[in-house]
Amino acid sequence: MPSTKLTSDTLKGVWAAVTLPWHEDLSLDEVAFRENLQRLIAARVHGIYTTGSTGEFYALDWDEFRHMVDLFTGAVSASGIPIQVGCAADDTRDICRQIEYAFRAGADGVQVVLPYWMELTDREILQFFRDVVAASAGLPIIHYNITRAKNYLGGGDYRRILEVAPNLIGVKFAFAGTHFGQLQNALQMCPEIAFFVAENLLVTGMQMGIRGSYSSVVCMNPQYMLKMFGLAEARKWDEALDMQMYLVRFFRGLGGILDEMGAGGIDPVCDKGMSVASSMFTGHQRTRPPYIGWSDEQVRHFRAWLEREYPDLLAPKGLIEG
Repeated sequence: MPSTKLTSDTLKGVWAAVTLPWHEDLSLDEVAFRENLQRLIAARVHGIYTTGSTGEFYALDWDEFRHMVDLFTGAVSASGIPIQVGCAADDTRDICRQIEYAFRAGADGVQVVLPYWMELTDREILQFFRDVVAASAGLPIIHYNITRAKNYLGGGDYRRILEVAPNLIGVKFAFAGTHFGQLQNALQMCPEIAFFVAENLLVTGMQMGIRGSYSSVVCMNPQYMLKMFGLAEARKWDEALDMQMYLVRFFRGLGGILDEMGAGGIDPVCDKGMSVASSMFTGHQRTRPPYIGWSDEQVRHFRAWLEREYPDLLAPKGLIEG
């Protein structure tokens, strides 16, 4: 297992949610996957992670998961950029098996989700984290806090979890904009945890102690996200907030353009389509069923919209041509 570089103090910044490109037969396009990882490395993002919602964790069987982890760690580990592997399933046993494999392969941390098919009791949540701690052997755990898991956790929950899982170093606080009070409470109750939010709340969040963002926009234009984070870290709030408002307007307009295109907006569909349309990622934008990825025509339509309305989110030519 690795001597991880991640702690609650070093876990910060803009982390890229890498997508999984599929061939027409829905096998993994390994060439495109490696190329996209190399582009993120060249951009010097603060971290890279796999197999969250955007990374289609639900679409991989055990052998595919292991193969993806091997490719991922093999491509990124030598770069010095920290990496996390998303470990998610609808039962504890499979999540723990994923955790053990990810750490053996060289991951610096794992991002876990609560088993999500049925709601857990408080007792079951604590037992889940005890089991995760045993599987992780004390190495860093990050919790993906999302309403889809049915149990959406707050400050009191994390305070109790830390008693059984002291290696919980971070939380991806999804949908923080609609749960802002819970986020504030969690920050106050658990200052030892590094909390992350979405891009359109990053600067506002950093003013109150947020540490970074697990991001899909960074897979469109890494330089934009890194600059915005850098300005906020330097407390140049006016400039940073201007950049955040650009993203707020982008996300507000996103629903309209998706309706116009007749395209899906679920995480893997939209995030993969946007990363290909921006030219940051290579490979095809298809997703594994049941979700339907954007067509080539929809990608071209979205690209034209970006060029017209949000050119700052197009991939830098020097990065993709280098």
